[in-house]
Amino acid sequence: MRKIFFLSLLLLSCFSVFAQTYTPQVSKDSLGVLTARVKILKMNIDLLEMKIKESEEEEEVEKLRLKLMEANGNMKVSAEKTSAHGSKTGKDAEVDLKAMEKLSKQAKNDSEDAIKALDRFNKQIAKVEKLRLEIQAEERKIAYVKPWVAFNK
Repeated sequence: MRKIFFLSLLLLSCFSVFAQTYTPQVSKDSLGVLTARVKILKMNIDLLEMKIKESEEEEEVEKLRLKLMEANGNMKVSAEKTSAHGSKTGKDAEVDLKAMEKLSKQAKNDSEDAIKALDRFNKQIAKVEKLRLEIQAEERKIAYVKPWVAFNK
């Protein structure tokens, strides 16, 4: 009886020793693979953020395209008004210099606005193209870095 009691006491004391030992489930190799995978996921997140920024810039391009079309329309209308007013003043008609000056000034302003809108539009397109090149470079980096990950269940 004492032997059984002694063995059970010994067994209970050994359980606490076994409970405190730690056996890792992840080896150092798999830890490296997991670290590389986390790095790739972070790179993918950065890539997606760049794509979001690109779409925002493309939206801005569309807004500027509409403004450019409006400015070109205004320029065309004011040029037609100036041309029509100039053709009205024939040999016998009186020349209204103030009206002609006002119309030509309006045509000049509209022309300058159209040129400015075109410059802003071209700059925005250049921004989008630059972002696309950066995105392509990041995609190439990610393609070269991808490790072969095998998870054992």
